[in-house]
Amino acid sequence: MRTLRPISSLATGTRQLRTESRRGFTLIELLVVIAIIAILIALLLPAVQQAREAARRTQCKNNLKQIGLAFHNFHDVYDRLPTGARDGAGASYACCNATERAGWSWLYHILPYMEQSTIYDLGTDADPVGTYPLVGRKGVKAYYCPSRRKVTSYGSGYYRSDYAGNGGQREGGITSTLSLGKRGVVVRTDSKEVRINDIKDGASNTIMVAEKALNPDRHGLDGGDNEPWVNAGWDECVIRHGAGRTSSGVEYGLTPLPDVKAPTDTVAVTDKGGVSWTNWHPFFGSAHDGGMNACLADGSVRLISYNIDGDIMRRISLTDDREPLENF
Repeated sequence: MRTLRPISSLATGTRQLRTESRRGFTLIELLVVIAIIAILIALLLPAVQQAREAARRTQCKNNLKQIGLAFHNFHDVYDRLPTGARDGAGASYACCNATERAGWSWLYHILPYMEQSTIYDLGTDADPVGTYPLVGRKGVKAYYCPSRRKVTSYGSGYYRSDYAGNGGQREGGITSTLSLGKRGVVVRTDSKEVRINDIKDGASNTIMVAEKALNPDRHGLDGGDNEPWVNAGWDECVIRHGAGRTSSGVEYGLTPLPDVKAPTDTVAVTDKGGVSWTNWHPFFGSAHDGGMNACLADGSVRLISYNIDGDIMRRISLTDDREPLENF
């Protein structure tokens, strides 16, 4: 008996096509991948932000190094350090803007040593009142801390500075006339002259210029940020103090503040001498975490902690206290 065999596809000359099943990502798998990416971004973002802030802090230090070098080059030419500024004209020095170019701020007078002679030359002795707006409407990048803000103008296009000269001791509290800076490195113009050798406590132990405290909500508005950098008068816009003295004669330190803790027009800060300050305040400080950058009178730049002892802050802010100072 003959057995019939199934006819194969080869025998019939035909091919059977194999169908392959193709499988994509499920919704759950996609969600897992997205979650992993989100976690990686969350882990990397703080590191990126820290790297950016480190770069900005370095740029801020470089700004102060340039300023310190300019102070020393000015000293080489004039045998004295640049003075801070002064108000008005004549013997009265009535508030606020100086009517002679000699009374403009230290920020103006060091311009030729900051490679900014073009801006410096816009001011003239023949017409200082007419030319200071020309200067004030020029922004100098090295006068802005990148951690705080970009080079920014306010009001009628006037620029500011994030750095202030050390006026030494603030006298008598908020109700008194500002100290003339005679115990600081940057004194009021026409009050005295300061040479490096006059700093009895040592140039490496005394602040010359540092960052100023400025609340993030008060840019261009505070009493310490409302005037053009070129001609603010003897004012907290360009001068700050690291030491204070009460009306009864008690001396104490004005420790630096982070910007977020700086006084405002509505929120007061009470210093260690019991004086309450609002938007017109003397504090150094910065937008950085941990402390502010300061240029010492020898031209070196270092970080001053917000937690610095008040008495040490007082001593590194005065040129003539003659108190021994070790590491700070």
